[in-house]
Amino acid sequence: MSENGPVLPPEVYRRRRIVAVIALLAIILLLVAGVTSMIGMINGKKDATVASTATPSGAPFQSFSARPTETASATPSTSATASATSATASATASASATASVTPSVTASAAPTASVTTPAPVPSVTTAAAVAACTANDLKVTVTPAKHTFAAGEQVSFHVTYTNSSKTPCAVGGEGTNTGVDLNITSGAARVYTRSLCAATTLPKADVAAGSEGATDLAWDRKINVLGCSSASNAQKGSYWATATVNGVTSTQVNFVIQ
Repeated sequence: MSENGPVLPPEVYRRRRIVAVIALLAIILLLVAGVTSMIGMINGKKDATVASTATPSGAPFQSFSARPTETASATPSTSATASATSATASATASASATASVTPSVTASAAPTASVTTPAPVPSVTTAAAVAACTANDLKVTVTPAKHTFAAGEQVSFHVTYTNSSKTPCAVGGEGTNTGVDLNITSGAARVYTRSLCAATTLPKADVAAGSEGATDLAWDRKINVLGCSSASNAQKGSYWATATVNGVTSTQVNFVIQ
């Protein structure tokens, strides 16, 4: 026996050491288990936080559940849904892109539409009325059928009117100085004026530039300057004749009646 107490057999000390080691291991295991549990709790809280944060964005899929008897096809269906969703998103993006492009295309196309020249519409052109012939257009000539007319022979004249201008003009028709008149004088004395006792109307006609028209007139040898009802026969002798067309008078020409 020692001063510190009785001396125990070596087996006792060995068992004590084993028990101490086991107790130490148990403590270590408890510590490890506690630490692991704490880490798990911390991770669980993080997962719950992440899940609660992700729930709004994943709301459209909360009602989705795989069919119990078709578990194997659920995953492809989900993939297909994801693909369809992706395709829909792509189509929506394409449509949005198209919609955003359309205004610029329309805007650029609008000027082109305004520049387009419409097909010409045929217009009906009304021919301008031909102006009446004047002294600047006409040249009038009177020619007796013969120079000397025998007693009782009808005295006649051939009247021509030529358009000497470069544009057409009209003779005749209604209005003053539009007909054909015949004037006969003897020296300075007036003998006969056709328009005093007979109509001098000439049908309206266009005379082309450089063209001529003609008409024939006759004198019944009457002196009508004193009135149509009191007209007397002209005496034989030398007379002068002029013709007027549209107010344009010819040069006088001489003839003789017997």
